[in-house]
Amino acid sequence: MTFNLSFAEQVSEAITALSRPPLAGADVILMQEMDAASVDRIARELGLAYVYYPGSVAVDGDDFGNAVLSRWPITADWKINLPHDDPYRQQHRIAVVATLDVRGTPVQAVCVHNATPIVGLGARLDQAETIIDALDGTGPLQIIAGDFNTSDPGSLKQTVKLFSERGFHWASEGVGDTVDSVIGGLPLDSVFVQGLSAVERGVDKRPAGSDHHPVWVRFAWPP
Repeated sequence: MTFNLSFAEQVSEAITALSRPPLAGADVILMQEMDAASVDRIARELGLAYVYYPGSVAVDGDDFGNAVLSRWPITADWKINLPHDDPYRQQHRIAVVATLDVRGTPVQAVCVHNATPIVGLGARLDQAETIIDALDGTGPLQIIAGDFNTSDPGSLKQTVKLFSERGFHWASEGVGDTVDSVIGGLPLDSVFVQGLSAVERGVDKRPAGSDHHPVWVRFAWPP
């Protein structure tokens, strides 16, 4: 599942949400807008391994980064620096990659937080392609998920097209809006996979401590 916790300000509410169905027992949780202390608390409460990398510093002075939390052992991890920083805030975006050992099979899980639409659709597509290029040759089973900031008209369609052309399936297709905003619902968060088959998906729209709603996908195993 993927979940942008909105500057990690309401960790207790997030833990409650992650502890109830359909999110309870998730094998992999990809989280954005996190700081190290919040990731560590959530991981300890849920009994998960994790890796966290900061990408920049938020306006409140806390680290602003991505995390992969896993019920399976993490055997390797690294950070992908993305191009096209925010020209006004000078905010840098990253993706975080973790290699998971799922019953002896390596799975690459990638947590993404693309830039806001202020950098332009072309720049955000370039960020997505940078991630795909970085994963090339790392294994047949890959999950790339997170906040792609696809709020501007046509951006979600173009993002899905890019991933499809590079051999990825839109595993969260059809879940609908994932963010509540003053202008209405927005489909910002997505899950893309290679080598895995989705059997069920959804968005948990109950309160979870963020304007984003957690997006979850169940996959068939073995692949």
